[in-house]
Amino acid sequence: MNIIETGLKFNGLRPRTSTSQIILHHSASQDVPAVVIHSWHLARGWAGIGYHFVIRKNGNIERGRPQGSIGAHAGAEVNARSIGICLSGDFTQAAPTEQQIAALLELIRWLNKYYAGANKELEINMHRDVTATQCPGNMFPSVEQIRKWLAQTGGEGGNVEDWKHKIMQDAGEAGLIHEQHQPDTPAPKWFVLAVALRILEIMNRE
Repeated sequence: MNIIETGLKFNGLRPRTSTSQIILHHSASQDVPAVVIHSWHLARGWAGIGYHFVIRKNGNIERGRPQGSIGAHAGAEVNARSIGICLSGDFTQAAPTEQQIAALLELIRWLNKYYAGANKELEINMHRDVTATQCPGNMFPSVEQIRKWLAQTGGEGGNVEDWKHKIMQDAGEAGLIHEQHQPDTPAPKWFVLAVALRILEIMNRE
């Protein structure tokens, strides 16, 4: 996995002694690099960017705060045991790109191997699961969906096309589509289907 090193300078950091969670965020902005978010957080008086990784629209993974340090992204208690991942974009307006989701799955698998090992996984939460916020937006796939994609594309050799076929199957069974779409159809269609399936799942629970 390729992580783009950004060489950001920080004003003071503390080491994180345990890691049990991944917290997912959006930048609530246009597609911006880690260095821009770093400048925003410095302007707030923070040590620097609060997220450990930033995933751009094209799927590039950029280094934010050093991986072994305590982040500033989800409250002091959660920060002390978590990795913060920010996907660049505003997911109250549009879904993440296919490239971002593929990069996110790859990064989560890598972090699981790094911190949790073969027999367990890090807990995955949205920012809104641990703090009163809408982050990362209502068009961001659910934790349940992300875990399904991780299972379907398990291992470093996993194929991101697999989850597209799974979405087609689920969408067909739900009556959202009546014919098979091609896997190379532009990404927005796939995430519209994923969001629609999520809405149906919520409605069926009520």
